[in-house]
Amino acid sequence: MEDDNEILQDFLVEAGEILDKLGEQLVELEARPGDSDLLNAVFRGFHTVKGGAGFLNITPLVEVCHRAEDVFNVLRQGARKVDAELMDVMLRVLDIVNAMMDAVRAGRDPEHADAALLAQLDGLAKPDAPPGHGKATSAGTEQGEANDTVYQQLLDTLAPPASEANATAGADKPGAASPPKGDEITDSEFEALLDQLQSIPKSAEPQQDKTQPAKADEISDAEFDALLDELHGPAGRKITPPGPAAAREKPKGAAPAPVKAETQEQATAETSVRVDTKRLDDIMNMVGELVLSRNRLVRLQSGLNNEEVAQAVATLDLVTSDLQTAVMKTRMQPIKKVFGRFPRVVRDISRSMKKEVTLELQGEDTDLDKNLVEALADPLVHLVRNAVDHGVETPEARTAAGKARAGTVILAAEQEGDHILLTIADDGAGMDAEVLRRKVVEKGLMDAEAAARLTQRDCYNLIFLPGFSTKSEITDISGRGVGMDVVKTRIAQLNGTVEIESQKGKGTRFMIKVPLTLAIIPTLMVMVGARIFALPLMNVHEIFDLDLSRTNTIDGQPTIMVRDHALPLYYLNPWLLHDAPASKTGGCRHVVMVNYGIQRVGFVVDQLLGQEEVVIKPLGAALHGTPGLAGATITGDGRIALILDVPGLMKAYARKAA
Repeated sequence: MEDDNEILQDFLVEAGEILDKLGEQLVELEARPGDSDLLNAVFRGFHTVKGGAGFLNITPLVEVCHRAEDVFNVLRQGARKVDAELMDVMLRVLDIVNAMMDAVRAGRDPEHADAALLAQLDGLAKPDAPPGHGKATSAGTEQGEANDTVYQQLLDTLAPPASEANATAGADKPGAASPPKGDEITDSEFEALLDQLQSIPKSAEPQQDKTQPAKADEISDAEFDALLDELHGPAGRKITPPGPAAAREKPKGAAPAPVKAETQEQATAETSVRVDTKRLDDIMNMVGELVLSRNRLVRLQSGLNNEEVAQAVATLDLVTSDLQTAVMKTRMQPIKKVFGRFPRVVRDISRSMKKEVTLELQGEDTDLDKNLVEALADPLVHLVRNAVDHGVETPEARTAAGKARAGTVILAAEQEGDHILLTIADDGAGMDAEVLRRKVVEKGLMDAEAAARLTQRDCYNLIFLPGFSTKSEITDISGRGVGMDVVKTRIAQLNGTVEIESQKGKGTRFMIKVPLTLAIIPTLMVMVGARIFALPLMNVHEIFDLDLSRTNTIDGQPTIMVRDHALPLYYLNPWLLHDAPASKTGGCRHVVMVNYGIQRVGFVVDQLLGQEEVVIKPLGAALHGTPGLAGATITGDGRIALILDVPGLMKAYARKAA
């Protein structure tokens, strides 16, 4: 049972990767219907999933994949054309297969596919070719029969009859390794077989009908499967690699098969291994403890006047940093895992809205922490859907504006230091700041006077307010005003930021910055009263000293002017410390300007301690769920510091002030 479960888990992982790839390939195939390599890749994908499901007796999955395989076999033969309607059906099939896989993962038996869908697939698996196709097919059949003879000769070379094998065995040296089992074939033998198949000259083939486009060095999947069946013969047959020219007759003009060196065979061996993510998390936690110890040693060493200790600590610091980077890389995944779903998303939305949209993916190989990859999926899906629905105009509107009929949405990723920059851009209508001002007043989310003071950038950020939408019509895609605020919140929870650039008539660009990992983050250490707090450096925009006697009060809120912009000030003492003394309103104090939602605010702190890389630890039962606290850490001098959650802190203050 344990072995069966291991096989099932391997199947789920492999099939999941194949299905993710199929989603991209199907959309790509619709754009390039004549790409034979792509058709073969999709065929093999369904074939592989079907084979694994058949081995595990998952009948509903086998039924669907077998019919999908039949459809693509007909497409490969040119007996039917790829069109949008056919792709609608195949994408629906892919959704059903994914749903079945989810059921298997959950330990449930998947339900059988709808009979109407299976009948529809059976209909698509029938040829729909123009007259004259039968002649080409006939020629192809003759070609296949002729090639079968050549393949059989090669098989006889690799696996001679029993009498021949016994005679050969008698001539073997004493102590030679026993022959492999009948169902085994080494990598070198398999490579040699393929080399022989590909070296068949055109002169060895029967005369083809001129209308038949098949090439002599091509082998169909059916022929390949038959070839493997021949190789898996009765047990005890000796399979030997192709021998010298004297032992067999090569097809005329065939090039000699290249001989693989032993080192080359070893180089092609499996070089990766699947590891449970819990193990990686445990290793990451241990590295986190090591980082804390490193910070402690660095702090202690600074108080000693010992050069040898200083060198040892410096070496430990360097090795710890390298180890931290290496362990972080083991948790990394290419963001392509998320990007791969967007061609399908854009295709479905643009088709339902009768728009023409091209999606460009850039930086798909950028690596990101596995947890971040999963957490970013939903926000990115909403932003891409929003770009197609709100951003890109209809073909008629684009033509009238002098643009190309098809709009473009760009989804890009790149690494910037210890952060990842994600960009979602479109060449649509862009945003109109005046329309946004008018809408926010109409919806009662802001008064006219406050709206008039908003800068253009502030107006763009209004879309992140709960319940805000510029759409007068509600669609199934977006426009309900219940999404962009969630996107902002989710990104903030990842210690990330979102910025918007837009130009009316030219398009809009969303820029998301998130850290490479959630486990270890750079912070700014500050003192509030006698306690140490850590502000995620991602949220910190600027630090400055200010004479607080020069503050103004607007609507009861202390405010200062920074480069002609009003900056709200918040004293952290009463928020974070019980029985804290009244905050001084005069004198020179430290102000940390942080990004919060669509604006920036200033936190007044008592002391700046500097920047430090910290490991986030969960809060204990007494503090768990406390608004404004993201976790805790241990500082270099051994004290405990609470890590602040800026969005949560501001929301908690807003509730108290209400």
